[in-house]
Amino acid sequence: MIRTSKHIISNANQGKQASLDQVFIDYKHDLEIYINYIIEGILPLKPNLSSKLLPTEVIKHSRYKQIIYKQASEIIRSQLDKSKKKRYSSYKNIYTYMMKNHPDSSFCKTKFSDLSLNNILKTKYFTKPNLNNISINLDERFFNIQNGNHFDNFVNLKLPYFNEKGTRALQINIPFNHHKHSLSFKHNTFKLRNNIQIKKVKDNYYIALIWEKEIDIKTNGKAIGIDMGYKKLIVTSDNQFINGDLSDIYSKISRCKQGSNGFKRSLNHRDNEINRLCNLINIEDVNNIIIEDLVSVKTGKKYFTNKIQRWSYAKTIDKINRMCEDNGIMLVKVSPAYTSQTCSSCGHVDKKSRQGETFKCRSCKYEIDADYNASINIYNRGIYSFSN
Repeated sequence: MIRTSKHIISNANQGKQASLDQVFIDYKHDLEIYINYIIEGILPLKPNLSSKLLPTEVIKHSRYKQIIYKQASEIIRSQLDKSKKKRYSSYKNIYTYMMKNHPDSSFCKTKFSDLSLNNILKTKYFTKPNLNNISINLDERFFNIQNGNHFDNFVNLKLPYFNEKGTRALQINIPFNHHKHSLSFKHNTFKLRNNIQIKKVKDNYYIALIWEKEIDIKTNGKAIGIDMGYKKLIVTSDNQFINGDLSDIYSKISRCKQGSNGFKRSLNHRDNEINRLCNLINIEDVNNIIIEDLVSVKTGKKYFTNKIQRWSYAKTIDKINRMCEDNGIMLVKVSPAYTSQTCSSCGHVDKKSRQGETFKCRSCKYEIDADYNASINIYNRGIYSFSN
């Protein structure tokens, strides 16, 4: 189980702040250069590359050059996936048009994989990444964390620059304090991983510590299915109703301009309310939780009236996932197809059986709360097919 705590660097003196400023300027410069080299074919696209094969730009420290190249490679790979999806989507549109208007053309008889396509990096589908909000990911070769006197800890950070003789990397000590969030990890047997992330947000620097803990999966307990809805956020197969109606919050978010302070406050309000409601689920004697698969939901097998509700579904799943990790509960995801249309008593499927908040089977006449019925179907699907 992995968790992260973020700590603002507000107590470093001006000299240390200036050193960090220079590191980020030079790091970003070389990262952009390496990205351009990969796009132009000057450098290969690999997960890692020896520093001997990397050109020296501003930063000459060999290990820093390696992590810059690794990040450039990861950024390109991420953009490549998006670009390939865009191109394939465009191909499908053209194919549909050609099949309708010119079905006998050679294009319609050629598989997509057999088309002679240009290097995706050289096409309109590839968008050069934005590097305005980069972060620097460092492993134990670049830092160590020590106890402080006036502060809880400090990070001894190796910079990508050398002393006058060129024999040793320059170092700075960055002080930071713990807070409630990070102290909860320290007090719950989490261990710090040998990785940190340094990020600049506006004029402030932050250090992200990464915490790790092994999960002890419960061997005793029961399984429950969970249905997530609009007016009743959560209904479980063991008859727990978490009646959180987020309609007012959804409406408030929809009225706000996206990206505004009011929009962000409303999102925080929604997230806090989802966390509060999820914490009401009684999981004391539970060792398996079964939910609908978010990936299947995205493909259109479950519908939401607007984008805000879809976001809330993802937030609820994320919270439930964290609850499972914290409590040693196995999380199982199943297909959501027809869970709201199937009778949990006789198995008959008919979308007309659901009438608002009530499910009344048109075959056996069984009547039950619609969301409770769906949660039982989710439970049954998980119990009888844990491989889904």
